[in-house]
Amino acid sequence: MTTAVETVHLSKSFAGTAALRDISLAIPSQSIYGVVGANGAGKSTLLRTVIGLYRPDAGDVRVFGTSVPAEAAALRQRIQYVSPDSALPGSFRVDEMIRFTRMVYDRFDADRALRLLKALELPADRRIRALSLGMTMQLRLLLALSTRPELLLLDEPTTGLDPVVRRQFLQLILQEASSGHTTVVLATHHLADVERLVDGMAIFYAGRVVRQGMMEELQRGIKRVQALIDKPISLSEQELNQLPDVLSHDQVGRVHTFVTDKNPEALAAKLTAAGASFVEVVNVDLDELFTHVMRKEGYARDGILLS
Repeated sequence: MTTAVETVHLSKSFAGTAALRDISLAIPSQSIYGVVGANGAGKSTLLRTVIGLYRPDAGDVRVFGTSVPAEAAALRQRIQYVSPDSALPGSFRVDEMIRFTRMVYDRFDADRALRLLKALELPADRRIRALSLGMTMQLRLLLALSTRPELLLLDEPTTGLDPVVRRQFLQLILQEASSGHTTVVLATHHLADVERLVDGMAIFYAGRVVRQGMMEELQRGIKRVQALIDKPISLSEQELNQLPDVLSHDQVGRVHTFVTDKNPEALAAKLTAAGASFVEVVNVDLDELFTHVMRKEGYARDGILLS
């Protein structure tokens, strides 16, 4: 498997505050890779460093085996970066912006741009400053996809989109990746945007990668162990709450649910031996995986009470 993006011990700070801390990632070519985390985790800084907008303080970034930012200008023909914060000239009409982009990028596909213009129902004669936030994001994606990029970096790309357009937007991203010519890196804090899209993922917290891998690997790493305890067993309630390597323990009626990131089969065997009537090991979904990884790092927003 070849690598589209590789970072090695990458660090970046702003005014003495670390935004990226010793990041080492290898993003496979022709995949959709998620970069997820809470706001301020370092996701945007990573993408802007990959494209060469920021220079790293330490470490190395390589795209298609080429060092960034040393070759950032040459790589720009092969990379597109889509973000709500990327500026477009407000005085341009939509069709003028398309013609301008066509002049800048060697591989611009005018037919594709026209098809996307119709599919996204963008008004060709409207000034960019008169577009809604959602329309502006769609225009950014149209321009990016029309250059037929080899690497597409998406930073919170569904900002401002209504549910119908959001679904279409994500479908376009999936189609682009499935073409076999494009690697997509999707940075977001909306887990629903990546749940069914990504092949692999890195979870960021406070500028660090706290967990990464392909989805099958990540889901193997955290499991839910469910046990039916409908009679007294040899483990006390205190012992159930203090089982080693358990990230959380919840109880609803007679059903106990344990989440663990270490040897779920051993935990299941221990519960069975203690007298649990029924025990099973099941996968966690992405939302639960993210929640438990972040909670392990000390990030939680539970228990807020209003009086």
